[in-house]
Amino acid sequence: MRYPFLTAALFLCCLTTRSQQVVNVNSDNFSFTNRNNTDISGMVHQPIKFVKITAGTPFFNDQWMKARLFDGNGESYASHSVRLNLLDNDVSFLDADGTEMVCTIPVKKILLTDTTTGTQYLFVLGDQVPDVDKAQAGVWLQVLVNNSVSLCRQTKKTIHETLPYGATTTEDEIISADIYFVRMNGNFIRLKKWSDLLQLFTDKKDAIYQYIRNHHLNGKSGDDYTQLVQYYNSIKSV
Repeated sequence: MRYPFLTAALFLCCLTTRSQQVVNVNSDNFSFTNRNNTDISGMVHQPIKFVKITAGTPFFNDQWMKARLFDGNGESYASHSVRLNLLDNDVSFLDADGTEMVCTIPVKKILLTDTTTGTQYLFVLGDQVPDVDKAQAGVWLQVLVNNSVSLCRQTKKTIHETLPYGATTTEDEIISADIYFVRMNGNFIRLKKWSDLLQLFTDKKDAIYQYIRNHHLNGKSGDDYTQLVQYYNSIKSV
């Protein structure tokens, strides 16, 4: 999928670069300065904070993934071993010695690649999105659709602490909840429920409801939201 970053209609501002170039994130040949993972600065990861976790994960994916990281100056950094921590909203990587580190450069955008399937996942820090609420400014948002109407997902991670009967120590469970946002007509809108998305598309109501019926969409998955936004983009100017 192609993500055109520098068009006025899109809500995702490309990271400020010296030449304001368009970035094709599907290409291995980025327009920014390419650096290898030895140039990424970080501090040693402290895993002790997760020792009581009995269920769930703080990461987008527990597996280490190939990544391209962009900082606030438009520089990019390549690494074959990155994990995105959505609980603390930070980035972990393995250094040349295999030590887990937490990235200390001001990363603003990340393109993760699953080397097994080739699937790519694009994340931007909330403060890169125009009109974002302060509550989302410091969290990672996954870009699901980047078009004239765009879609993001925040996977919110929280820790639920319990004291099992008869136990003397607590157990922690990390719970994930998906929150969807649409950027449309200059507004960044949080969707509290599936019907909120349908209300945004009333100008194409008949076509939208027919598409939902034909494709059996019910808003219970991110794929449902993605399909519907992509379809609306394809017909909204018709």
